[in-house]
Amino acid sequence: MKEKKALLKNLGIILVVLGIFISSCDWFSQPKSAIVARVGKAVLTIDDLNESIPPEYSDKITNKQRVNFVKQWIDTELLYQAALHQKIHKEQEIRDRLERIKKDLLGAEMISRNSVKSSEKAITEEDIVNYYEQHKGTFIRESNVVKYQEIVVTDLKTGWQVRNTVTPNNFSNLASQYSIVPIKEEKDVPYVPVNSLPEEISDLLFRIRIGGTTSPVTMEDGVHIFRILDKKNAGDISLLEEVREEIVSILSTLAQKQSVENMLADLRQKTDYEIHFNLITTVKKTDSTSTGNDSTGTGVQ
Repeated sequence: MKEKKALLKNLGIILVVLGIFISSCDWFSQPKSAIVARVGKAVLTIDDLNESIPPEYSDKITNKQRVNFVKQWIDTELLYQAALHQKIHKEQEIRDRLERIKKDLLGAEMISRNSVKSSEKAITEEDIVNYYEQHKGTFIRESNVVKYQEIVVTDLKTGWQVRNTVTPNNFSNLASQYSIVPIKEEKDVPYVPVNSLPEEISDLLFRIRIGGTTSPVTMEDGVHIFRILDKKNAGDISLLEEVREEIVSILSTLAQKQSVENMLADLRQKTDYEIHFNLITTVKKTDSTSTGNDSTGTGVQ
């Protein structure tokens, strides 16, 4: 439910941004598809509308959200055309701001494209292990965690029937026979923070010994029987498998950052530029430091 709400929230944000920043008008060319809205000579077509919605949201957007997008497009176009009519875009302050926006946008696009290239470089298992070993002391477990498998059945009678026959050796077989949800293999089962579990099972799972099995627990989606595979205490160093995804994310970010630095270093070497530190640095009269030196020339900072 939380993921669904987050998805809808993100979708709403995207639609607002699209409505503000995307203008689909073509003042002099013939529209290629049916027109759904018009402001003056600017038009929004069905193709424009469909192409403005990110592919990952195309199957999730509602008719109401599509209508709201079109209304936002109309409002934006009304304001845009009014600004042109008043020649606001020709004011020097506005022209300067538009130029800064253009530079920021193109600069961000350079970084984005460079980041895509750097993300294509695979992070190896050796990279992950090395980072973990070098930074192990920073990965302190913040809460108790538990690793478990579960069998979910539809009624309490079946739950007790399974519980009375279950053993560590036949748990997976019984799950295949009775469980209404698939069971994960032990090697694929993650550690789960106890405080992220529903209250009716969080304390129970951490109290059960490793290798033990709980009695049937009735929950909203069925009757659950849990088998405890492992558990770890808060305050200890996390295992590699607990923080693998976090490390991959860190390494990806570092790789992207390094890639951008390499790109900028290359541009500095190829481009004639200069910087005057003495004009940048402000020194108080009470300070006894020099104001710095000027640096000019190709590739010099």
